[in-house]
Amino acid sequence: MSNANKKKSSNAGTMLKNFFLQSWSSAVVAIVLLILIFSTTTNSFLTQYNLFNLSRTAAVYAFIAGAQLMVAVIGGMNLSVGAVGALSSIVLGTAIQDMGLSTPVAIILTVLVGAICGVINGLLVVKLKLSGFIITLAMSFIYDGIATGVSHGYAYSLTENFTALGRSRVGPTSGLFIIMILFVVLLAVFFRNMRFGRNILATGGNESAAALSGIRVDRIKIACNAISCILASVAALLWASRTGTAASSTGQDWMLYSFAVCAIGGISLNGGNFTAVGFFCGSWILTMIRNGLTMMNVDIYYEQAFLGAIILIAVSIESLRTRVAEKMR
Repeated sequence: MSNANKKKSSNAGTMLKNFFLQSWSSAVVAIVLLILIFSTTTNSFLTQYNLFNLSRTAAVYAFIAGAQLMVAVIGGMNLSVGAVGALSSIVLGTAIQDMGLSTPVAIILTVLVGAICGVINGLLVVKLKLSGFIITLAMSFIYDGIATGVSHGYAYSLTENFTALGRSRVGPTSGLFIIMILFVVLLAVFFRNMRFGRNILATGGNESAAALSGIRVDRIKIACNAISCILASVAALLWASRTGTAASSTGQDWMLYSFAVCAIGGISLNGGNFTAVGFFCGSWILTMIRNGLTMMNVDIYYEQAFLGAIILIAVSIESLRTRVAEKMR
């Protein structure tokens, strides 16, 4: 083998090694495999209409996962993501249908309710010194109970000007997908370039060291819980805009989806890290799996079992990749 060929082979090996060392590498490989599998086993997976629907769903999943992400990066969890989404939906429906408020006012009110829920969660975690698991589990029952009690299980109809965004097209993709792209870029800038974002990652990496360095850990926890529930409210707004209705059934599966996207995207649930590429890929992977299983006529009643198995496989692969990567460094 000539020196030129050896150099090319060495460069290719180095690039492959550097790619494998990235936490998002597993998610990128998974997306490629899923596209190949579903495009060859179904006839309509890559059609323009299906891609449009995929982009809308992936956008909503990104905000659902973003709600979990904001507490996962500090080593916590928010089990009330779905319940806050349900309560936000009911607030939105009540504001538009029953109170006759304008769309902008209803949106502001909905996001405000999400912020209040988040602040309550954060204050309880900080003041009671209890695990976020316990606090948000208890609060999820409260928020969900309020949503069901107010609506009595009925769905609210929304105006056409509100649903216009969820059904809009921007070229071959959807308006919601453009919002998703902006959201992921904002997260990347926030955690990499903004002091507050870096303080959050530092808190998740080592809370004691962060406190000793002057970071106000309690304020970080309250802020992260508030942002988490705000994003859950935004997800509820996008979901309602996509479906055209607001109901207390919104968010029933969101807790699973929020953890799934983070886990599949290579984001550690122990805190301290964030990868924009992995987060973006995780949202798409979950969307494609659900869509692909439906197109392959997989019994819908087994869907949750398949999703759970795929999450377990994804986490196991990432764990294996991490161990191998540590030995390769």
